[in-house]
Amino acid sequence: MRFIDEVYKLYKGHFNGDEEDITAIVVGILAEQSRDDLLDLVKEMDEEELFHMLATYMIEVMKRKVAMDDEQSPTTMMH
Repeated sequence: MRFIDEVYKLYKGHFNGDEEDITAIVVGILAEQSRDDLLDLVKEMDEEELFHMLATYMIEVMKRKVAMDDEQSPTTMMH
């Protein structure tokens, strides 16, 4: 995706491999975009990029739901 390539070039020296740094930069950039800007980015994606974006999003949401369910269910100890 061209947008990601541009962001990477712009912040290349700021990345140290730490996922938190990458997350902070990406979230900061996306927070500055309007809904229409975000939809334009999606429209620029080819089919494979769109698939990966949705798959990654859905996987992460499912992981969070499972983790929340695990935290909320009472732990039963069997003897």
